Formats: sequence, C-alpha cells, structure tokens
Amino acid sequence: ERVVREPEVPTVEQIYSFMRHLYQEAMLESECCVVCLVYVERLMERAGVELFATNWRPIIMAGMLLASKVWQDLSSWNIEFARVYPQFSVQSINRLERNVLKLLQWDLFISGAVYAKYYFALRSLNESNNFRRRYNYIIR
Repeated sequence: ERVVREPEVPTVEQIYSFMRHLYQEAMLESECCVVCLVYVERLMERAGVELFATNWRPIIMAGMLLASKVWQDLSSWNIEFARVYPQFSVQSINRLERNVLKLLQWDLFISGAVYAKYYFALRSLNESNNFRRRYNYIIR
C-alpha cells in the first residue's frame, strides 16, 4: 500500500525565511518585498491563482524576480535566483516568469498610491504584531 503525504501548510517563519534568504542572497532592495506582495495579490485577484503548500515558493520567487527587474536600477538575473535556490533551474524560472507575466497581462505598473497603501499596511501589521522582535528572536 502506497502512502501519500500531504504537503504541509507553511508557517509564517518558513515563508519569512524563504523570502529573507532570497532577499539577502540576491541583494534585493527592501521595496521588492512590498512590490512582490502587490504582484502576488494581483495574481490571486485577476488570474484566480490560489496559494497552496505546493506552489507558494515559486509564486513568491516570481514576484521577487519581477519586483527586482521593475524596481531596482541593477536588477537580478534569473540565473542569480537559480543559484540561490538550485532546486529551481534557470529554464523553470524563465518559464515561471513568462507564465506569471501572461497571467498579470504584463501589468507591472504600481502607482505611488498603491505602493503606499501596501507599504503602510505592512508597516502597521509589523507594529501591531510586533513582528520585528519575534523575527529577531527567531534568527538568533
């Protein structure tokens, strides 16, 4: 009899760790995290993409990659992301990027008002849940 193991829903710490590692290793700017959230929410709202235990990593990776390319003066290359997470080949990252761009209908523009809305929402979430102290404790 074959036992099928269901993927586990990631914890906040696992998501944070994944993003932080990518952020640090690819030398992304802090704005990329905010922009990534905007792109992920657009995927969910406009294209009906749902986040599952099996797909959240590639979706976040695609959001961070696109954020880097749109918002940074010296953007990251797909191969740099593949070096950070070698379980994703350059070819799979290229395909993921193309698919996400199609699902977003190439709409990567973020107005100042939209950016500010997400920035301040994240900031208030951070302050209300005291995330900074929690994460400083976790990474020690």
